[in-house]
Amino acid sequence: MNLRYITMSDPGEDLDIEETLDLLSVSPLAELGVQAYPSAMMYGLPRYVWFNKLLDAVENLKEQPNIALHVNFHWCDDMCNNVVPNQIRGWLDRKNKKTEKPLIKRIQLNIGDSAYVFRAHKVHDLIARFPDREFILPYNKRVASKIDSLHATNAKFNLLFDESYGAGIAAKSYDVPPYNDVNSGYAGGLSPENVIDRLGKINQILPADYSTWIDAEGQLRGCFGSMALNRARAYLDNALRWCKQHTK
Repeated sequence: MNLRYITMSDPGEDLDIEETLDLLSVSPLAELGVQAYPSAMMYGLPRYVWFNKLLDAVENLKEQPNIALHVNFHWCDDMCNNVVPNQIRGWLDRKNKKTEKPLIKRIQLNIGDSAYVFRAHKVHDLIARFPDREFILPYNKRVASKIDSLHATNAKFNLLFDESYGAGIAAKSYDVPPYNDVNSGYAGGLSPENVIDRLGKINQILPADYSTWIDAEGQLRGCFGSMALNRARAYLDNALRWCKQHTK
């Protein structure tokens, strides 16, 4: 298998922006997953201000880092109804001044966190509105029927396996992707200490030419409850070490 992204999720406003960008510059595989929901990211809140400053910095970089927006709760409900909240629309509209590429390349809709009745055709229409982005949806037993209904619409999307659904619990085993035409990634309890072992287990169930990604969140947290840069760097370094050892 080949890694497309090594995702580090849930940065907080306590992170130094320059140090965060330094982390992302370590490898083109590095990706920052920013959790977005109203109680944390409404206009004027500290994380909203921090994220906009981060995008301001990225806007002028020649080498553009990978940033994904992970949308939760009411904002996820809205987007699954093909309604993009104003704050999110503003972020999705932003482009790099040198490359003209969107600053946010991937959008994850955490549908298991939302209470809205899932309408597959509405999600299909949302995805069609942004053909230059990748959309990610979680995949586990709680949401499998919803994903089946979306797949039946021929929408283009990716899946992220996480049986613990954000609880940071490592999977006992890993499942093969449910659809041949949908790219799948893996999450759940990944940490600096276990990522090499976990990549080996994921590698065992995927074809040699399969492109996947991994996403860590809970095990990267520091004393403030959000991502700690030292934990994220150790996780990234170890994942890259695995890649180097297994790249032919």
